[in-house]
Amino acid sequence: MAGLRRRTVLRTGALAAVAGVAGCSSVARTAGFGDFVRIAVSWSATELAAFRNVLAGRGVDDVDLIPFGDDIGAALGVRTTGRPHLVALPQPGLVAGNLANLEPLPADLWYPEYDRIWSQNLPTTGHYALPFKLAHKSVVWFRKKIFDDHGLTPPKTWQQWLALNDAIIAEPSLGAPLALGGADGWMLAGFLENILLRSFPESYDALAAPGHDRRLWESGDVRAAFQMLADMWGRPGVFAGGPRRALVQQFPDAVLEVFKYHTAAMVVAPDFAESVIRRFGVPADEVETFTFPPLTTPGGPLVAAGDLIVLTRPAEQRAVDVIRYLGEPRAALPWIRDTGGFIAANPATDRSYYSPILARLSKELTSQQIRFDLADQLGPAGGREGLQRVLQNFLHGLADGRSGEESVRTALAAMVSAEAG
Repeated sequence: MAGLRRRTVLRTGALAAVAGVAGCSSVARTAGFGDFVRIAVSWSATELAAFRNVLAGRGVDDVDLIPFGDDIGAALGVRTTGRPHLVALPQPGLVAGNLANLEPLPADLWYPEYDRIWSQNLPTTGHYALPFKLAHKSVVWFRKKIFDDHGLTPPKTWQQWLALNDAIIAEPSLGAPLALGGADGWMLAGFLENILLRSFPESYDALAAPGHDRRLWESGDVRAAFQMLADMWGRPGVFAGGPRRALVQQFPDAVLEVFKYHTAAMVVAPDFAESVIRRFGVPADEVETFTFPPLTTPGGPLVAAGDLIVLTRPAEQRAVDVIRYLGEPRAALPWIRDTGGFIAANPATDRSYYSPILARLSKELTSQQIRFDLADQLGPAGGREGLQRVLQNFLHGLADGRSGEESVRTALAAMVSAEAG
């Protein structure tokens, strides 16, 4: 989703995985022979299987999925025999830069409700991408039982959150306050994005603006956001297993630290953490969420992400048929019902299939102000060798005993350099 750079499967390895999932894919199909619709995706593992389940609802086995992982943008320019007919993009910003490779959508696939959420990140003329999946990224998941048993209250402000963490650290039987999947740098980026947007929305918007001055990274609000991060991440005992373990842990394992292993109380993770929780059979009454707290006054925009489906040029009728199916309100129901962790972009999708938590998160995305995640809007400077790497080094420095002030100064200078290319 979104731009979510949460996919770590390499393209070559994933092709073999897809053959295993599909059961009937062949070298010939992957090479581009036969009447098959090839869809390039960035999803892997559970999400890949869930999307295949969505496509199975068509009742026709005429689709091959090609996982590109984080290299999904490369799928838009493929011109070989086996080129993708459709591409599922987790970064809305990739659409405007690739219009020469895309066909417009059939006009009847666009809902007016899409405009409020997607218009800020898509071309202003014509509709070249079908919104398919939304993601709520301002979510903190927590283990409800320990909150209830120990009289802990979900925080509404940043200072309340720091105080809650201190209270959990003071009671060793509760485990650590936080789990973190630092090996997936997008989780670290999501933490910072939430601090910036929830507490300093004007500075968030300034950084997201095309052509912004890269020296904005050293401005007062951004410096304050990084200092807030240092204050929380630098507290001894805040992470399950310590910060070094957090740096080598991936997203699913961080979720399981909270809900399976009970070594942490909370994890900052998007709505699709639900699919991990459900896969391991965690009772629903043990799971709850709160919205990422701002510095002072509750409220403010939410960080969002989303996946779009595009038609590559020249479009074939069979590919148009598939995207029409994916644009139907009922198309995503198998993912919502059987896997969870999916918020449909289609406003006409039946919300009764959501779990109570996802129903609430879905309503928040469609009723409150949102901003798409900053990392994807920064281009390469927001990726694995930019913001994500900077934040991994930032946490590593804190783990090594570097002061918060020094860590902040180093990180800000690194982001200025990353923006300079």
